[in-house]
Amino acid sequence: MVGEPGAAILAVLTRAPSVGGKTRLFLGLGTAPDPALLEALLLDTLEAAAVSDAARVVAVTPPDALGELGALLPADVGVIAQPPGDLGARMGGVMAALLATGFGRVVLIGSDLPEISADAVAEALTVLSREPDKIVLGPSADGGYYLIAAARVPDVFARVPWGGPTVLRDTIAVAEDRGYRVHLLPLAADVDTLDDLRRAAVARPHSRTACWLRAFNTGRAEAGS
Repeated sequence: MVGEPGAAILAVLTRAPSVGGKTRLFLGLGTAPDPALLEALLLDTLEAAAVSDAARVVAVTPPDALGELGALLPADVGVIAQPPGDLGARMGGVMAALLATGFGRVVLIGSDLPEISADAVAEALTVLSREPDKIVLGPSADGGYYLIAAARVPDVFARVPWGGPTVLRDTIAVAEDRGYRVHLLPLAADVDTLDDLRRAAVARPHSRTACWLRAFNTGRAEAGS
């Protein structure tokens, strides 16, 4: 993808639905990973986070899933491959690639945020348009963050232990140590567990995610009758 100088882009990082994931969620559901639910989460996230002044792209792993995602996504959403490495390396690589193609502000989010507010994305972009040297972080309820946005690749990805309850705190500490100022968005929650899924379905009852859960529960009830 090529952006106009200074243009904004929202990038959603995802694993291809066909390769599974969300181990805790599917253990809670008592079923094997279902690509249909993973697709629903991704599409709901893309839709909920969309803002009118930002392009959209999905960064997928593994790289050979570009065709799978291209067939799934709306025509106005681009697809790129994530680089190799841990989560930090992949986030930094995606941000660097998009900035190198001309985009001036990059917002990165995950693909399990069907409740995300587009206002959070808009706020991140507004902050960066006024103060491009800042880093914007969206805190998540589990101690990590659901969003990171910047106008240049911040040097905060290499020294953070990923997956633990202190990711946000550690990232802020590294950022401040490197001289960055951090802007925090409102708290939000992703979908990692069955309780998360139920909450998201209640919050967005007409979403693809909620429809999947209703169909799943109906199937379980019919199987048990």
